[in-house]
Amino acid sequence: MKRLLVLVVALSTIGLGTVSTAQAQGAGRPGVTATEIKVGGLSSPMSVLNVPYADGFDGVNAYFDIINKKGGVYGKKLKLVAQLDDLGSPSGNIRAARSLVEEKKVFAVMPVMTNSFAGSAYLASKNVPTFGLNIDAGWCGTSTEHRAIEDAIAAGKYDELCNRSTLFGEKGSFICFSCGQIAPAYIALQKGAKRAALFTYTHSSSAACAEGTRAGFKQYGIDLVYEDTSLEFGFSDVSADVQALKDKKVDFVSTCMDFGGAFKISQGFKQAGGTGMTFYAPEGYRESTIKKYGSQLDGWFFGLGFVPWQSKVLPAGTKAYLKAMKQKGITPSEQSQAGWINANMFVDGLLKSGKDFTQASVVDAINSFTAFSANGMIPPQNWSNGHGPDTQACTAYVEAVNGKFVPRFGKPGQPLVCFPDNPRPPTLDDPYYLPAKTGTTTTTSAGS
Repeated sequence: MKRLLVLVVALSTIGLGTVSTAQAQGAGRPGVTATEIKVGGLSSPMSVLNVPYADGFDGVNAYFDIINKKGGVYGKKLKLVAQLDDLGSPSGNIRAARSLVEEKKVFAVMPVMTNSFAGSAYLASKNVPTFGLNIDAGWCGTSTEHRAIEDAIAAGKYDELCNRSTLFGEKGSFICFSCGQIAPAYIALQKGAKRAALFTYTHSSSAACAEGTRAGFKQYGIDLVYEDTSLEFGFSDVSADVQALKDKKVDFVSTCMDFGGAFKISQGFKQAGGTGMTFYAPEGYRESTIKKYGSQLDGWFFGLGFVPWQSKVLPAGTKAYLKAMKQKGITPSEQSQAGWINANMFVDGLLKSGKDFTQASVVDAINSFTAFSANGMIPPQNWSNGHGPDTQACTAYVEAVNGKFVPRFGKPGQPLVCFPDNPRPPTLDDPYYLPAKTGTTTTTSAGS
Protein backbone atom coordinates (compact mmCIF):
# COMPACT_ATOMS: atom_id res chain seq x y z
CA MET A 1 0.00 0.00 0.00
CA LYS A 2 1.18 3.46 -0.74
CA ARG A 3 0.05 5.00 2.40
CA LEU A 4 -1.98 7.71 3.75
CA LEU A 5 -0.32 10.90 4.79
CA VAL A 6 1.87 11.32 1.82
CA LEU A 7 3.16 11.62 -1.69
CA VAL A 8 2.59 13.39 -4.93
CA VAL A 9 2.80 13.38 -8.54
CA ALA A 10 4.20 15.24 -11.45
CA LEU A 11 3.23 15.29 -15.05
CA SER A 12 6.23 14.46 -17.18
CA THR A 13 7.22 11.03 -18.33
CA ILE A 14 10.51 9.25 -17.78
CA GLY A 15 12.27 8.52 -21.02
CA LEU A 16 15.58 8.74 -22.74
CA GLY A 17 15.47 12.50 -22.33
CA THR A 18 15.39 12.14 -18.55
CA VAL A 19 18.31 9.71 -18.59
CA SER A 20 20.44 11.93 -20.78
CA THR A 21 19.74 14.93 -18.53
CA ALA A 22 20.81 12.96 -15.48
CA GLN A 23 23.93 11.81 -17.26
CA ALA A 24 24.79 15.33 -18.36
CA GLN A 25 24.12 17.11 -15.08
CA GLY A 26 24.43 14.48 -12.35
CA ALA A 27 27.44 12.50 -13.50
CA GLY A 28 30.34 12.45 -11.09
CA ARG A 29 31.34 11.01 -7.76
CA PRO A 30 31.13 13.64 -5.00
CA GLY A 31 31.66 12.11 -1.60
CA VAL A 32 33.54 9.12 -3.01
CA THR A 33 37.13 8.53 -1.91
CA ALA A 34 39.50 5.62 -2.26
CA THR A 35 38.02 4.09 0.89
CA GLU A 36 34.54 5.58 1.43
CA ILE A 37 31.18 6.44 -0.11
CA LYS A 38 29.71 9.31 1.90
CA VAL A 39 25.99 9.99 2.26
CA GLY A 40 24.02 12.28 4.53
CA GLY A 41 20.43 12.64 5.66
CA LEU A 42 17.95 14.92 7.36
CA SER A 43 14.96 14.51 9.64
CA SER A 44 12.34 16.46 11.51
CA PRO A 45 12.55 16.52 15.32
CA MET A 46 10.26 14.49 17.58
CA SER A 47 8.63 17.70 18.77
CA VAL A 48 7.00 18.38 15.40
CA LEU A 49 4.42 15.58 15.32
CA ASN A 50 5.67 13.28 18.08
CA VAL A 51 6.89 10.90 15.36
CA PRO A 52 10.43 9.40 15.63
CA TYR A 53 11.65 10.51 12.21
CA ALA A 54 15.27 10.42 13.37
CA ASP A 55 14.97 6.63 13.74
CA GLY A 56 15.61 6.53 10.01
CA PHE A 57 19.30 7.15 10.68
CA ASP A 58 19.41 3.97 12.79
CA GLY A 59 18.08 1.93 9.89
CA VAL A 60 20.61 3.32 7.42
CA ASN A 61 23.51 2.81 9.79
CA ALA A 62 22.43 -0.74 10.65
CA TYR A 63 22.28 -1.75 6.98
CA PHE A 64 25.57 -0.04 6.21
CA ASP A 65 27.23 -1.86 9.14
CA ILE A 66 26.29 -5.21 7.64
CA ILE A 67 27.63 -4.27 4.20
CA ASN A 68 30.80 -2.76 5.66
CA LYS A 69 31.57 -5.90 7.66
CA LYS A 70 31.55 -7.75 4.35
CA GLY A 71 34.09 -5.36 2.87
CA GLY A 72 31.80 -2.56 1.72
CA VAL A 73 30.92 -1.91 -1.91
CA TYR A 74 33.81 -2.27 -4.36
CA GLY A 75 36.17 -2.09 -1.39
CA LYS A 76 34.71 1.19 -0.15
CA LYS A 77 32.98 1.58 3.22
CA LEU A 78 29.57 3.24 3.33
CA LYS A 79 29.47 6.17 5.73
CA LEU A 80 26.59 8.33 6.96
CA VAL A 81 28.51 11.55 7.53
CA ALA A 82 25.64 13.93 8.36
CA GLN A 83 22.38 13.66 10.30
CA LEU A 84 20.83 17.09 9.98
CA ASP A 85 17.76 18.48 11.77
CA ASP A 86 15.42 20.44 9.49
CA LEU A 87 13.49 21.80 12.51
CA GLY A 88 10.28 20.53 10.95
CA SER A 89 9.98 23.61 8.73
CA PRO A 90 10.06 24.06 4.94
CA SER A 91 12.86 26.62 5.15
CA GLY A 92 14.85 24.38 7.48
CA ASN A 93 14.40 21.48 5.08
CA ILE A 94 15.72 23.51 2.17
CA ARG A 95 18.72 24.68 4.19
CA ALA A 96 19.51 21.12 5.27
CA ALA A 97 19.23 19.80 1.71
CA ARG A 98 21.57 22.49 0.39
CA SER A 99 24.06 21.85 3.20
CA LEU A 100 24.24 18.15 2.39
CA VAL A 101 25.09 18.88 -1.24
CA GLU A 102 27.12 22.08 -1.05
CA GLU A 103 28.89 21.73 2.31
CA LYS A 104 28.93 18.02 3.14
CA LYS A 105 29.33 17.15 -0.56
CA VAL A 106 27.64 13.78 -0.20
CA PHE A 107 27.25 11.28 -3.00
CA ALA A 108 23.62 10.56 -2.06
CA VAL A 109 21.06 11.95 0.37
CA MET A 110 19.52 9.48 2.80
CA PRO A 111 17.43 9.16 4.72
CA VAL A 112 14.98 12.02 4.24
CA MET A 113 12.61 11.66 7.20
CA THR A 114 10.48 14.76 7.35
CA ASN A 115 6.93 16.00 7.32
CA SER A 116 7.80 18.78 4.87
CA PHE A 117 10.11 17.87 1.97
CA ALA A 118 10.48 21.42 0.65
CA GLY A 119 14.08 20.68 -0.34
CA SER A 120 12.95 18.13 -2.90
CA ALA A 121 12.99 20.58 -5.82
CA TYR A 122 16.57 21.54 -5.04
CA LEU A 123 17.78 17.94 -4.76
CA ALA A 124 15.96 16.98 -7.94
CA SER A 125 17.52 19.92 -9.80
CA LYS A 126 20.97 18.70 -8.71
CA ASN A 127 20.20 15.11 -9.79
CA VAL A 128 21.36 13.78 -6.43
CA PRO A 129 20.19 10.22 -5.68
CA THR A 130 17.81 10.77 -2.77
CA PHE A 131 16.05 8.21 -0.58
CA GLY A 132 13.58 8.51 2.26
CA LEU A 133 10.14 8.12 3.78
CA ASN A 134 7.57 9.23 1.24
CA ILE A 135 5.10 11.29 3.23
CA ASP A 136 5.19 14.51 1.25
CA ALA A 137 4.24 15.70 -2.22
CA GLY A 138 7.80 16.68 -3.02
CA TRP A 139 8.84 13.11 -3.80
CA CYS A 140 7.00 13.45 -7.08
CA GLY A 141 6.73 17.10 -7.97
CA THR A 142 4.96 20.32 -7.12
CA SER A 143 1.46 20.35 -5.67
CA THR A 144 0.17 21.50 -9.06
CA GLU A 145 1.89 18.61 -10.83
CA HIS A 146 0.58 16.22 -8.22
CA ARG A 147 -2.98 17.36 -8.67
CA ALA A 148 -2.67 17.12 -12.45
CA ILE A 149 -1.82 13.42 -12.20
CA GLU A 150 -4.67 12.85 -9.76
CA ASP A 151 -7.00 14.56 -12.22
CA ALA A 152 -5.66 12.33 -14.98
CA ILE A 153 -6.42 9.25 -12.87
CA ALA A 154 -9.94 10.53 -12.24
CA ALA A 155 -10.31 10.81 -16.02
CA GLY A 156 -9.17 7.21 -16.50
CA LYS A 157 -5.57 7.93 -17.53
CA TYR A 158 -2.99 5.99 -15.52
CA ASP A 159 0.27 6.51 -17.43
CA GLU A 160 1.32 9.97 -16.25
CA LEU A 161 4.61 9.95 -14.30
CA CYS A 162 6.42 12.20 -11.86
CA ASN A 163 9.35 14.13 -13.26
CA ARG A 164 11.63 13.76 -10.22
CA SER A 165 13.22 10.50 -11.27
CA THR A 166 16.21 10.85 -8.92
CA LEU A 167 14.04 10.69 -5.77
CA PHE A 168 13.14 7.30 -4.30
CA GLY A 169 10.59 6.88 -1.53
CA GLU A 170 10.60 3.61 0.37
CA LYS A 171 7.20 2.68 -1.04
CA GLY A 172 7.34 4.39 -4.40
CA SER A 173 7.16 8.06 -5.29
CA PHE A 174 3.47 8.61 -5.92
CA ILE A 175 0.35 8.41 -3.80
CA CYS A 176 -3.04 9.49 -5.04
CA PHE A 177 -4.43 11.52 -2.16
CA SER A 178 -7.80 12.15 -3.75
CA CYS A 179 -8.34 8.53 -4.84
CA GLY A 180 -10.57 6.48 -2.57
CA GLN A 181 -8.40 5.01 0.20
CA ILE A 182 -8.82 1.27 0.46
CA ALA A 183 -7.44 0.50 3.93
CA PRO A 184 -9.98 2.35 6.15
CA ALA A 185 -12.91 1.12 4.07
CA TYR A 186 -11.62 -2.46 4.02
CA ILE A 187 -11.22 -2.61 7.81
CA ALA A 188 -14.69 -1.13 8.30
CA LEU A 189 -16.19 -3.73 5.96
CA GLN A 190 -14.35 -6.60 7.64
CA LYS A 191 -15.57 -5.43 11.05
CA GLY A 192 -19.13 -4.97 9.85
CA ALA A 193 -19.07 -1.28 10.71
CA LYS A 194 -21.92 0.84 9.40
CA ARG A 195 -21.38 4.39 10.68
CA ALA A 196 -17.97 6.05 10.39
CA ALA A 197 -16.33 9.22 11.67
CA LEU A 198 -13.21 10.98 10.40
CA PHE A 199 -10.75 13.18 12.30
CA THR A 200 -7.95 15.23 10.76
CA TYR A 201 -5.63 18.12 11.40
CA THR A 202 -5.88 21.32 9.39
CA HIS A 203 -2.43 20.68 7.85
CA SER A 204 -2.49 20.18 4.07
CA SER A 205 -1.22 16.57 4.19
CA SER A 206 -3.88 15.67 6.74
CA ALA A 207 -6.55 17.34 4.61
CA ALA A 208 -5.36 15.38 1.56
CA CYS A 209 -5.56 12.14 3.53
CA ALA A 210 -9.11 13.09 4.55
CA GLU A 211 -10.08 13.60 0.91
CA GLY A 212 -8.99 10.08 0.01
CA THR A 213 -10.59 8.53 3.10
CA ARG A 214 -13.86 10.28 2.36
CA ALA A 215 -13.77 9.08 -1.24
CA GLY A 216 -13.03 5.51 -0.15
CA PHE A 217 -15.95 5.43 2.25
CA LYS A 218 -18.24 6.72 -0.47
CA GLN A 219 -16.96 4.29 -3.10
CA TYR A 220 -17.21 1.22 -0.89
CA GLY A 221 -20.46 1.95 0.89
CA ILE A 222 -19.43 3.17 4.34
CA ASP A 223 -21.70 5.87 5.76
CA LEU A 224 -19.61 8.83 6.98
CA VAL A 225 -21.85 10.37 9.65
CA TYR A 226 -19.41 12.71 11.40
CA GLU A 227 -16.12 14.45 10.74
CA ASP A 228 -13.95 17.06 12.40
CA THR A 229 -11.28 18.54 10.14
CA SER A 230 -10.57 21.55 12.34
CA LEU A 231 -8.14 19.98 14.82
CA GLU A 232 -4.73 21.51 15.42
CA PHE A 233 -1.67 19.55 16.50
CA GLY A 234 -1.56 19.44 20.29
CA PHE A 235 -5.33 19.79 20.78
CA SER A 236 -6.66 18.73 24.17
CA ASP A 237 -10.42 19.20 24.41
CA VAL A 238 -12.28 16.30 22.75
CA SER A 239 -15.54 16.53 24.69
CA ALA A 240 -17.65 17.81 21.79
CA ASP A 241 -16.24 15.19 19.42
CA VAL A 242 -16.78 12.39 21.93
CA GLN A 243 -20.39 13.43 22.46
CA ALA A 244 -20.93 13.51 18.69
CA LEU A 245 -19.55 9.97 18.35
CA LYS A 246 -22.04 8.76 20.93
CA ASP A 247 -25.01 10.75 19.60
CA LYS A 248 -24.44 9.56 16.03
CA LYS A 249 -23.84 5.95 17.08
CA VAL A 250 -20.47 5.81 15.34
CA ASP A 251 -18.87 2.34 15.29
CA PHE A 252 -15.73 3.09 13.22
CA VAL A 253 -13.26 5.96 13.50
CA SER A 254 -10.60 6.75 10.89
CA THR A 255 -7.93 9.35 11.54
CA CYS A 256 -5.48 11.37 9.47
CA MET A 257 -3.09 12.39 12.23
CA ASP A 258 -0.24 11.18 14.37
CA PHE A 259 -0.77 8.47 16.96
CA GLY A 260 -0.88 10.94 19.85
CA GLY A 261 -3.79 12.87 18.37
CA ALA A 262 -5.75 9.74 17.53
CA PHE A 263 -5.14 8.32 21.01
CA LYS A 264 -6.67 11.40 22.65
CA ILE A 265 -9.92 10.79 20.78
CA SER A 266 -9.89 7.07 21.58
CA GLN A 267 -9.24 7.64 25.27
CA GLY A 268 -11.80 10.41 25.49
CA PHE A 269 -14.43 8.09 24.02
CA LYS A 270 -13.60 5.24 26.40
CA GLN A 271 -13.44 7.50 29.44
CA ALA A 272 -16.93 8.75 28.57
CA GLY A 273 -18.17 5.17 28.72
CA GLY A 274 -18.02 4.46 25.00
CA THR A 275 -17.58 0.84 23.88
CA GLY A 276 -17.54 -1.25 20.71
CA MET A 277 -15.58 1.23 18.62
CA THR A 278 -12.99 0.26 16.00
CA PHE A 279 -10.21 2.81 15.46
CA TYR A 280 -7.98 3.03 12.39
CA ALA A 281 -4.70 4.96 12.49
CA PRO A 282 -2.20 5.44 9.64
CA GLU A 283 0.65 6.05 12.09
CA GLY A 284 1.79 4.55 15.37
CA TYR A 285 2.79 0.96 14.62
CA ARG A 286 5.77 0.77 16.95
CA GLU A 287 6.86 -1.68 19.60
CA SER A 288 7.32 1.21 21.99
CA THR A 289 3.69 2.24 21.48
CA ILE A 290 2.18 -1.16 22.24
CA LYS A 291 4.49 -1.63 25.23
CA LYS A 292 3.47 1.72 26.69
CA TYR A 293 -0.28 1.58 26.13
CA GLY A 294 -0.99 -2.16 26.10
CA SER A 295 -4.67 -3.07 26.30
CA GLN A 296 -5.66 0.59 26.07
CA LEU A 297 -5.23 0.10 22.31
CA ASP A 298 -7.63 -2.83 22.07
CA GLY A 299 -9.81 -2.28 19.02
CA TRP A 300 -7.16 -0.31 17.13
CA PHE A 301 -6.07 -1.28 13.62
CA PHE A 302 -3.02 -0.15 11.69
CA GLY A 303 -2.47 -0.46 7.94
CA LEU A 304 1.09 -1.21 6.83
CA GLY A 305 2.85 -1.18 3.50
CA PHE A 306 5.19 -3.98 4.56
CA VAL A 307 5.21 -7.43 6.16
CA PRO A 308 4.32 -7.05 9.89
CA TRP A 309 7.06 -7.94 12.33
CA GLN A 310 4.66 -10.27 14.15
CA SER A 311 3.99 -12.48 11.11
CA LYS A 312 4.65 -16.16 11.75
CA VAL A 313 6.54 -16.40 8.46
CA LEU A 314 9.01 -13.57 7.92
CA PRO A 315 10.93 -12.75 4.72
CA ALA A 316 14.72 -12.63 4.78
CA GLY A 317 14.80 -8.83 4.73
CA THR A 318 12.53 -8.47 7.75
CA LYS A 319 14.47 -11.11 9.69
CA ALA A 320 17.73 -9.29 9.00
CA TYR A 321 16.29 -5.91 10.01
CA LEU A 322 14.80 -7.19 13.28
CA LYS A 323 18.00 -9.06 14.12
CA ALA A 324 20.07 -5.92 13.54
CA MET A 325 17.78 -3.81 15.71
CA LYS A 326 17.93 -6.38 18.51
CA GLN A 327 21.72 -6.56 18.38
CA LYS A 328 21.94 -2.78 18.64
CA GLY A 329 19.33 -2.53 21.39
CA ILE A 330 17.05 -0.41 19.21
CA THR A 331 13.27 -0.75 19.32
CA PRO A 332 11.96 -1.31 15.75
CA SER A 333 9.91 1.45 14.13
CA GLU A 334 8.49 2.18 10.71
CA GLN A 335 10.99 5.02 10.38
CA SER A 336 14.10 2.91 11.08
CA GLN A 337 12.79 0.21 8.76
CA ALA A 338 12.28 2.82 6.03
CA GLY A 339 15.91 3.88 6.48
CA TRP A 340 16.98 0.24 6.18
CA ILE A 341 14.98 -0.14 2.96
CA ASN A 342 16.48 3.10 1.59
CA ALA A 343 20.01 1.82 2.28
CA ASN A 344 19.20 -1.56 0.71
CA MET A 345 17.96 0.11 -2.48
CA PHE A 346 21.01 2.36 -2.62
CA VAL A 347 23.44 -0.55 -2.26
CA ASP A 348 21.58 -2.54 -4.90
CA GLY A 349 21.87 0.45 -7.22
CA LEU A 350 25.60 0.75 -6.59
CA LEU A 351 26.15 -2.93 -7.27
CA LYS A 352 24.21 -2.87 -10.52
CA SER A 353 26.08 0.24 -11.66
CA GLY A 354 29.49 -1.39 -11.50
CA LYS A 355 32.74 -0.25 -9.91
CA ASP A 356 32.86 2.94 -11.99
CA PHE A 357 29.50 4.07 -10.64
CA THR A 358 28.39 7.70 -10.75
CA GLN A 359 25.36 9.46 -9.35
CA ALA A 360 23.69 9.21 -12.75
CA SER A 361 24.46 5.52 -13.19
CA VAL A 362 23.04 4.68 -9.75
CA VAL A 363 19.83 6.54 -10.59
CA ASP A 364 19.59 4.77 -13.93
CA ALA A 365 20.24 1.39 -12.31
CA ILE A 366 17.48 1.80 -9.73
CA ASN A 367 15.08 3.06 -12.38
CA SER A 368 15.64 -0.23 -14.20
CA PHE A 369 14.55 -2.36 -11.21
CA THR A 370 11.29 -4.14 -11.93
CA ALA A 371 10.74 -6.07 -8.68
CA PHE A 372 12.59 -4.42 -5.79
CA SER A 373 11.23 -5.77 -2.49
CA ALA A 374 14.09 -5.30 0.00
CA ASN A 375 14.35 -9.08 0.23
CA GLY A 376 10.63 -9.57 0.67
CA MET A 377 9.91 -6.77 3.18
CA ILE A 378 7.57 -4.84 0.86
CA PRO A 379 5.43 -5.56 -2.20
CA PRO A 380 7.62 -5.72 -5.33
CA GLN A 381 8.25 -2.27 -6.79
CA ASN A 382 8.64 -1.71 -10.51
CA TRP A 383 10.84 1.38 -10.63
CA SER A 384 10.68 1.52 -14.39
CA ASN A 385 7.29 3.07 -13.66
CA GLY A 386 7.75 3.59 -9.92
CA HIS A 387 7.50 7.35 -10.27
CA GLY A 388 3.81 7.19 -11.06
CA PRO A 389 0.55 5.36 -10.33
CA ASP A 390 0.95 1.75 -9.21
CA THR A 391 -0.94 -1.22 -10.59
CA GLN A 392 -1.72 -2.79 -7.24
CA ALA A 393 -2.61 -1.61 -3.74
CA CYS A 394 -1.29 -3.87 -0.97
CA THR A 395 -1.74 -3.45 2.77
CA ALA A 396 -0.89 -5.62 5.76
CA TYR A 397 -3.23 -5.13 8.70
CA VAL A 398 -2.53 -5.52 12.39
CA GLU A 399 -4.88 -5.24 15.35
CA ALA A 400 -3.88 -4.33 18.91
CA VAL A 401 -5.07 -7.14 21.19
CA ASN A 402 -4.20 -7.39 24.88
CA GLY A 403 -0.92 -5.53 24.50
CA LYS A 404 0.20 -7.24 21.29
CA PHE A 405 0.04 -6.53 17.58
CA VAL A 406 -1.79 -9.35 15.79
CA PRO A 407 -1.80 -9.67 11.97
CA ARG A 408 -5.30 -9.69 10.49
CA PHE A 409 -7.11 -10.44 7.21
CA GLY A 410 -4.17 -12.03 5.39
CA LYS A 411 -3.30 -15.69 4.91
CA PRO A 412 -0.56 -17.78 6.56
CA GLY A 413 2.72 -16.58 5.09
CA GLN A 414 0.85 -14.04 2.96
CA PRO A 415 0.05 -11.04 5.16
CA LEU A 416 -0.33 -8.47 2.39
CA VAL A 417 -3.93 -8.03 1.24
CA CYS A 418 -3.91 -6.69 -2.31
CA PHE A 419 -6.28 -5.30 -4.92
CA PRO A 420 -5.71 -4.14 -8.49
CA ASP A 421 -5.08 -0.41 -8.66
CA ASN A 422 -5.45 2.26 -11.31
CA PRO A 423 -8.20 1.55 -11.89
CA ARG A 424 -9.34 0.48 -8.45
CA PRO A 425 -11.89 -2.31 -8.13
CA PRO A 426 -15.62 -1.51 -7.79
CA THR A 427 -15.82 -3.67 -4.64
CA LEU A 428 -13.41 -5.04 -2.04
CA ASP A 429 -14.83 -8.56 -2.18
CA ASP A 430 -11.99 -10.31 -4.00
CA PRO A 431 -8.48 -9.54 -2.69
CA TYR A 432 -5.37 -11.50 -3.51
CA TYR A 433 -2.44 -12.05 -1.19
CA LEU A 434 1.33 -11.55 -1.20
CA PRO A 435 4.01 -12.79 -1.07
CA ALA A 436 3.09 -15.38 -3.70
CA LYS A 437 3.36 -18.96 -2.47
CA THR A 438 6.73 -20.67 -2.91
CA GLY A 439 7.04 -22.20 -6.33
CA THR A 440 4.37 -19.99 -7.90
CA THR A 441 4.58 -16.86 -9.96
CA THR A 442 0.97 -15.78 -9.52
CA THR A 443 -0.87 -14.31 -6.58
CA THR A 444 -3.40 -16.18 -4.47
CA SER A 445 -7.00 -15.10 -4.86
CA ALA A 446 -9.52 -14.98 -2.03
CA GLY A 447 -11.14 -18.16 -3.23
CA SER A 448 -8.03 -20.33 -3.44
